[in-house]
Amino acid sequence: MQHWQWRLQDSQTLVIELDKKLTRPLEFKRSFLRDRLPDSVSFSMDDAGAFQRFADYLDEHSALSATEQFDIALHATALVRFGKIMLPQSWYFQFGPFSEEKPWPQTHLFCSLISGPSQADFLVVEQDERCSLCMLVDETFELGGFKTMRRFEVTRVLNDRLQESLRHPMPRMGGHSKQWA
Repeated sequence: MQHWQWRLQDSQTLVIELDKKLTRPLEFKRSFLRDRLPDSVSFSMDDAGAFQRFADYLDEHSALSATEQFDIALHATALVRFGKIMLPQSWYFQFGPFSEEKPWPQTHLFCSLISGPSQADFLVVEQDERCSLCMLVDETFELGGFKTMRRFEVTRVLNDRLQESLRHPMPRMGGHSKQWA
């Protein structure tokens, strides 16, 4: 990670240069990223910390391949560093069992979102007391019957829309969820 570089290629595509011969493009729509990105910037200590946090979580709670885990952790890290501030788009999603009185456990980065008959798994990239920035980890997700999200696309939702993901189930105790704040 010491020599990794973020680069903006063709003013549109964010890539990470892992070494002089290996460059990996990130599959974001340009609209998800800040307007003014540097042409080149080093992978920082903060980037390394975020990447390691996501990579460790995925290693522990995901059955995805090592390559998929790497890509998800890298995309999540790029969102932390370069993501555009988004307003919540909660109206697409069903309410979940969480609220201010019963908050989403911050130890769970996998969540599900439900839109109409469709459900998909997301990774919580950033969260505050009201909202979560969620990145799709499934291949696709039908959103309200008129839009299809692709892996790595993001949405911001109110925390009361988050649902449990089977990738990291909530602890059960006597048939009820035990929540850790």
